[in-house]
Amino acid sequence: MVATKRSGWTEFWFRALVFAGMFVYLGFVLSLLWMDAILPFRAVEEVPAIVTLWRDPLARAELWHAFKLSVITATITTFFVVLIGAPTAYALSRYPVRFAIVVDTIVDLLIIIPPLVVGLTLVAIFGQTSIGRWLNETIGVLYTPQGIIVAQFAVASALGIRVFKAAFDQVNPRFEQVARSLGASPVYAFFRITLPLAKNGLLAGAVLAWARAMGEFAPVLIVAGTDVGKVLPVLAFLNMSGGNIELSFAVTTFMVVVSAAALLTFKRLGGQVYIW
Repeated sequence: MVATKRSGWTEFWFRALVFAGMFVYLGFVLSLLWMDAILPFRAVEEVPAIVTLWRDPLARAELWHAFKLSVITATITTFFVVLIGAPTAYALSRYPVRFAIVVDTIVDLLIIIPPLVVGLTLVAIFGQTSIGRWLNETIGVLYTPQGIIVAQFAVASALGIRVFKAAFDQVNPRFEQVARSLGASPVYAFFRITLPLAKNGLLAGAVLAWARAMGEFAPVLIVAGTDVGKVLPVLAFLNMSGGNIELSFAVTTFMVVVSAAALLTFKRLGGQVYIW
C-alpha cells in the first residue's frame, strides 16, 4: 500500500516536471511570436510602423523586390534540392554502403556547420580555387543572383535530403522487390511504385527546404552582398542596421507568417515522420 502511494506521488512529480519544461519552452516561443506580432504596430512618429512602410513608396517597392527575389531564388533552389537530393536520399535509404555512418555524417555536416562559416567557405571556393574561379567567371556566383541560389542550396540541401530519406524509409522495399520479381525494371519500380508511395514525404521535404532557403541570411549576405542579395532577411537586417527597428520587424513578421504556413503545409503533407 505504501509502495503504491509512493509510486503514485513519483509519477505525479515526474509528469509535473515534464509538463513544466514543456510549458516553459512554449512560453518562450510564444513570447517571441508575440513580440514579432506587436512590434510592427508600434508607433513611428505617431504612425504604426507597418502603416509607415505601406505609405512609403520607396520602402514598399523595396519590400516587394525583396519578396519577389526571395520567392524566385528559393523556388529555384528547391528545384535543385529535389533534383539532386532525392536520388541522394534514395541511395542512402536503399543501398547501404560500407561506411554508411561516414556518408551520413558528410550529408548532415551542412546542417551543423554555422551558416556564417558556410558563406565564408563558399567565398573562398569561388574566389581562391582554380575550379571555383572558373565557375565564377563562367556562370557568375559571387555578388550575383546565382550566388543567392548557391548559398541557399548549401544550407537547405542537407535538410531536404534528410526528409527525403525519411520518406523513402517509410516505403517498404518489399514492394519494389515484388515488382522486380515480376519483371519490372529498377526505373519502372522506382517511378511507378516507390515514388507515388513516398510522394507526400517528398513534397513535405521540398516545402521545408523552400522555407529554409527563403529564410537564409548569413551565407546570402556574404556570397551575394547587400545590393544584389537583398532578400527578405537581408532587407530586415539593413533596416535594423539603419535604425528602423520597427520597419525591420514588419518584414520579419511577414517572414514568420510565411514560415508558419510552410510548416503547417509540411505537417499536412505527412512531415511528422522522424528525419533522423
